[in-house]
Amino acid sequence: MAKLRKHNNTMTVSGVKLNQADMLLLDSGGELDVHVSTVDQRFMTDQQRRFIFALCGIVEYQSGIDSEYFRATAMTIYNNVYGLKLESLTQYSMTNANQLIDIIITTMIEKKIPIEGDLLKQNEFNFNADHTYLLCLKRTCVICGKRADLHHVDTVGMGMDRKKISHIGKRMLPLCRVHHNEAHTIGDKTFIERYHLEPTIIDKKLEHFIKTGKIKVFE
Repeated sequence: MAKLRKHNNTMTVSGVKLNQADMLLLDSGGELDVHVSTVDQRFMTDQQRRFIFALCGIVEYQSGIDSEYFRATAMTIYNNVYGLKLESLTQYSMTNANQLIDIIITTMIEKKIPIEGDLLKQNEFNFNADHTYLLCLKRTCVICGKRADLHHVDTVGMGMDRKKISHIGKRMLPLCRVHHNEAHTIGDKTFIERYHLEPTIIDKKLEHFIKTGKIKVFE
């Protein structure tokens, strides 16, 4: 592993492995473009550990998949995605834990396993735009997990046929009827701030599902 050190106002890096082509470029006076990221030295918190176990417990309760098996599978996926070899949660940093939680949450959304809003709130977890997009595809309310249609954050005009107009580039949220009505009552800005939401942007894939009626949009 490479080491980054600071002496006075100079940063030096040691332990970097370069191939022969890169060495020849440097020897000839050339420059290399590099990406530097630091390793998180903070250990996973007890709250993160409890959150991971709670999510895996929900998976077992809702789907019958053994929680330990699901957790181990998620950790294997995590190692493959990030090119790591972490064998135990005791080896996880706070960053590792957050990334693993994201994989678990994403898997739960894909499998349509409902996630308790209170659990997310207690652990200060907010769905990002990628989660919101996936919830749109699954027609699942971003707040309560019930059946959802798409709620326009950006207005498109009253009375317009949602199947004929273009939605591409518009911001959307998947909401059940109750939360759609709440958003209309208090306004989208207040609603998004209240629930710490991140709308997703409609692309050609979602647009196709809207046009074909596979995904509905609130009038």
